[in-house]
Amino acid sequence: MNKIMRILFPIIAIAFGIFAIVSGVQKMQTKDQYDASTTAVIEGIEREWTGVDEDGFDEYDYKVYVTYEVDGQKYENREYPGYNSSMQKGDEIEIVYDSSNPEHFAEKNITGNSIIFIAVGAVLTLGGVVAIIKAVVRP
Repeated sequence: MNKIMRILFPIIAIAFGIFAIVSGVQKMQTKDQYDASTTAVIEGIEREWTGVDEDGFDEYDYKVYVTYEVDGQKYENREYPGYNSSMQKGDEIEIVYDSSNPEHFAEKNITGNSIIFIAVGAVLTLGGVVAIIKAVVRP
C-alpha cells in the first residue's frame, strides 16, 4: 500500500503538471490574436462562497466584470479572466483585444501568465517523474 501511495501522488503531480503546461501553451498561442489594447473599468466584483478549507476558513471564487470601449462601441459587464485582491470597483485596468472582434479580450499580461503556467507545470511534471523513479528503484 505504501508503494502505491508513493507512486499515486507523483502521477497526480504529473497530470497537473501536464495540464498546466498545455494551458500555458494554449494561452501563448492565442496571444497573437489580441493585437490592440485599451483601458477597461471594473464595474463589479462578485464573490461566491465555495466552501471551507482544511483549516476551517471560508473559500471564495471571484468574478470581475469590466466595461470598455472600442471605436465608439461600448462593451459592458464583460467577465474579466483574472482577479487579484487589490482590484476594486472603479479601477482602470489595461486589456488587450482582437481588433477584428473586440468582444474577444484578455488580460494584458498573457505572456507572463503563460510562462508561469508552463514553469509550474514543468516543475510538477519533473518532480513527479523523479518521485516515480525513486519509488520504483527503491525496494
